[in-house]
Amino acid sequence: MSSLSKLAPVAALTAALAIAAAGCGGSSESAQEKWADDVCSPLLDWSKQMTTLANDAKNAIQSPSTSTVNQLKGDAQQAADATKTLETNLTNLPPAPGANGQSVKDNFTSNANQVSKAVAQLQTSAKSLSSSGNLNQAATTLSTAAGQVSTFSTQMQSAINTAKQSSSDLKKGFEDASSCQELKKQTSSS
Repeated sequence: MSSLSKLAPVAALTAALAIAAAGCGGSSESAQEKWADDVCSPLLDWSKQMTTLANDAKNAIQSPSTSTVNQLKGDAQQAADATKTLETNLTNLPPAPGANGQSVKDNFTSNANQVSKAVAQLQTSAKSLSSSGNLNQAATTLSTAAGQVSTFSTQMQSAINTAKQSSSDLKKGFEDASSCQELKKQTSSS
């Protein structure tokens, strides 16, 4: 077999891969979709973390042990850390593309600041629980925090709706971004 005939299958494979790659790379995100993804992705991560922490805390209260209060304190610290990360991510966003971009961004930043304050209060409440403390106090603290998280989720969905109304391009960006689609599914199921 000649060296030319040995190269023919390699050349054919290379050509097929090049054609396949060209077909895959054709659709790029619009600036609005990328910005929407930069909003929804940290919100989705935060929402998942908060759901997990709330479930862990709920389980700890239902099956209390000597470590329950310490676990609740640890959960509160994790919630505060996750919220600080969310606040940083949303604060560091550039203005949204298009008209009213700065006010759209400011709306998300304002909501992130509010939830950060609420979670800081939760953390303070959790730190005040004594290891011999009563679980009713812990349950009350937890349910108050869960209400605040639910309120924040509603506020963020409202901020997303406001952003969608600011321009049809931004609306399309939020509808097309995969993280926004997943966030919408998660918030509608909780």
